[in-house]
Amino acid sequence: MTKLFKRKMMIVVVLAVIAITTVTIISINTTVIANSPVTGEIQLPADVKQVLMQSCYDCHSNETKLHWYNKLPIAASLARRDITKARKHFNFSEWNKLSPNEQNGLLWEMYNMVNAGEMPLPSYTALHPGAKVSPTGLSILRNYLNTIKVDPAFNADKEKQADSQYLKWVNRYAPPDSLPVSANGIKHMPEYRNWQVMSTTSRLDNGTMRVMYANPVAYNAIKTGRINPWPNGSVIVKLVWEKLVTASGDIRPGKFLNVQYMVRDSEKFKDTKGWGYAKFETPALKPDNESPSKCASCHQAANQTGYVFDLSTKD
Repeated sequence: MTKLFKRKMMIVVVLAVIAITTVTIISINTTVIANSPVTGEIQLPADVKQVLMQSCYDCHSNETKLHWYNKLPIAASLARRDITKARKHFNFSEWNKLSPNEQNGLLWEMYNMVNAGEMPLPSYTALHPGAKVSPTGLSILRNYLNTIKVDPAFNADKEKQADSQYLKWVNRYAPPDSLPVSANGIKHMPEYRNWQVMSTTSRLDNGTMRVMYANPVAYNAIKTGRINPWPNGSVIVKLVWEKLVTASGDIRPGKFLNVQYMVRDSEKFKDTKGWGYAKFETPALKPDNESPSKCASCHQAANQTGYVFDLSTKD
């Protein structure tokens, strides 16, 4: 028996052992993650839904379809982790659990993440190249999102409620010891009122308007172009109101919804690209401790500007 023949036989045996082991493992553990029943499927035009089904459903739905290699021990663990995390963020199969504003916000977040090349995950598209969203698919998403609008109308009761809320808010004094603190240690900073207004924005999808402030460190970073990365100590504040239409047709802030913070500390918040996020809801400024992870995920789409949306111009 020649050395070459022995070598070929050895390769055949090794491959056979690998194949038998793989089949055995797969037969023992065929369920990487359970697919729960679909209880509230998202309703979309057929072409929009097709884009999402092709690129998102394997992780963000209860209709996950796995290949044989996803059932191997290490791969199964990674797949289970990614799918569990994705479903927790949002699940197309349980879409009815979300409010209309949450639904619209997530759809815009999806578009921003895809447009920025952050989603689908590169590690996923490496094995599933067909999941990449084409320019045509991206246009389909954008065109659909442009149809989602909340058009406020004049409402005298809402205007009175907003005015009453505002008067109570501005006349309330909060001693330093009573300022609310988020779970990640970010404290509400009333001094933002003396900071530079950074920008104002309006969202058509949920009928809200915002004013953003930058503390002196952040404002100087914008003026000098040092925003990628931003210097430690930068703080950006966003105040969010319902959009209100007056009797004369003017647009003004209505009911106050929340105040949001981005605090730059590259060490403390290194797991979220150096930014800490916090949100305080209603005039009572109740901490929303679920918001940091959601905010960090959405802001991935703004990686070209240091993970900050809506920068003001240098002018």
